[in-house]
Amino acid sequence: MRGRLFVLAILVVAPALTFSQSPKAKTHSTITGCLTSAGQPNEYQLVDEKGITNLVYSVTVHLDSYVGKSVTLTGDQDATPSTDNGMGRPTPHFKVVKVQSASGDCKK
Repeated sequence: MRGRLFVLAILVVAPALTFSQSPKAKTHSTITGCLTSAGQPNEYQLVDEKGITNLVYSVTVHLDSYVGKSVTLTGDQDATPSTDNGMGRPTPHFKVVKVQSASGDCKK
């Protein structure tokens, strides 16, 4: 009888503990490189240190004053990048939540 109560207690308590854990905070990633205008208002590109071109956008950070400069962007990489770059490979989208000036010069 005690064994059954013990098993029943575990079956009731374990799921409650699992679901009561607070969700983990979303972590952001960073990319560093030269920010350029993509030709349309509020559309930007950043070629990162690995040579990957990222389409960059933000609804909260004004990026205009950083165009042509080396920056470090903090934000979230889009899980479904665009393939509309004419090169047949996906172009990552990066949603910016924070921008900082970075060392280094952009090639002109």
